[in-house]
Amino acid sequence: MFEALVGNSFFMTVIAFAIVLIPAVIIHELGHLLAAKAVGITILEFGIGFPPRATKLFRWGETEFTLNWLPLGGFVIPLGEDFIKPVGEAQVQRDKEMLEARLEEKPKRMSVEEEERERIKSIANPKSVNDAKPAGRILFMAGGALANFVSAVVLFIIIALIGLPQSAGARVVVAYVTPDSPAAAAGLQSTDVIERLNGQTFESPEAFFVQLDRLQGQEARLTVRRGTEGAFVDVVMTPEAVENTLQGGYVRVMVVVDDAPAGRAGLQPGDFIVAFNGEPITTNEQLIALTDANLGQEVVLDVLRPDGTLDTLMLTPRAQPPAGQGPMGIAINSAATDTASGIIYQRGQDQQILVSQSLPDAIRFGFERTGEAMLLVARMPIDLISGALSAEEARPVSIVGISSIGGQFLQESIQENQPTLILNYIALISIALGVTNLLPLPALDGGRIVFVLLEIVRGRPIKPEFEGVVHLVGLVLLLSVAVIFVVNDIVNPIVLP
Repeated sequence: MFEALVGNSFFMTVIAFAIVLIPAVIIHELGHLLAAKAVGITILEFGIGFPPRATKLFRWGETEFTLNWLPLGGFVIPLGEDFIKPVGEAQVQRDKEMLEARLEEKPKRMSVEEEERERIKSIANPKSVNDAKPAGRILFMAGGALANFVSAVVLFIIIALIGLPQSAGARVVVAYVTPDSPAAAAGLQSTDVIERLNGQTFESPEAFFVQLDRLQGQEARLTVRRGTEGAFVDVVMTPEAVENTLQGGYVRVMVVVDDAPAGRAGLQPGDFIVAFNGEPITTNEQLIALTDANLGQEVVLDVLRPDGTLDTLMLTPRAQPPAGQGPMGIAINSAATDTASGIIYQRGQDQQILVSQSLPDAIRFGFERTGEAMLLVARMPIDLISGALSAEEARPVSIVGISSIGGQFLQESIQENQPTLILNYIALISIALGVTNLLPLPALDGGRIVFVLLEIVRGRPIKPEFEGVVHLVGLVLLLSVAVIFVVNDIVNPIVLP
């Protein structure tokens, strides 16, 4: 259905917004509606989208369902509140009087306001939010988050029924092929991902090398994934190319922070660090130890570029780097060298297959996965303060960022033919929406619950007019922060690794 849009990040982002955020918000508001029905609170309107109103859809009891022009989620308006905040007691009383009144004669044509008053009058036994008991109000206010959590459980159950990933063998990445080498002549290319040797998978990169060593003097058929589309290609290695003489290894640079020492020195992703101050580098641990021993001092790195050229770079590792960057500002991975065939190998991600779970196991997975995700989101502030989570990892995102990331997951789901990728993201966003709304901040459900708890402690309610002002101020502040997040997501878009 979406194959033609793969590669168009804008359209994928728009589609992700439609299938990730809008349903999550509507489910949230539906949770408020059902909770209100359960405790007897009168809901005047359930809106899909935000005003201005496009049309009325139907009526369920006293609740009118409407379709609105701004496709940004939905809302509920209970008796005793307006679109944003609680209303005063006088307004609530006027609404109740209208509910009890009966018009002797109904006009042939009525304005929108008259239709609303007429509809309200037909509702029997109305109950405003403040008429409900504290426990009922807390359930109503928490109902949206509960609906988000329930929907996440359902999505995780569906994911488990479709299939959970299990290892089906290892992968070996061809990090580099020396030009004019036997491996290059056989057709092997840099970035090829080896998945099978003579038609058989292997349990680990080490097992691959052992099997390859047993084929000395023979041909070997490698099945590799190649290119961005991941097409399978068979490469027949000649006996010369199979001469597997692994000699130590290099350290491959995977990520470089632009304004860090490595970035300023000219180190690039894909480079191989082969020596540090003249000492050959063969493992990650060796490079880390040498770096730590030379903090604040200028060092010399010998670097093998992907095109086969050797460069010498000078940089000074930082003694106090920003969180998550390290002294040089790089992320690294180890790579094994095969000088005879002209290949540098690197461990790849394991191959995976989806294994469908039984219904009981899927239900258990749904609840466990939801609980883990809720705990992870709730712990983020603590992990950020303790340093277990970097500021970049805990970066707040706006609807722009959420939609952009969702577009990337959607594209990957289509390319890999794995709907579980986007379903998992939708479930996580639903959980994040629920947890966020329970935060004790004004204008959020958690902030409103705080006022109910204060009422229980005080023994009397706080004036609706005062609560309304607090929530209105909170809403303005939240919207201001949201604008900052939107601008940041536009200027510094998030790209999945």
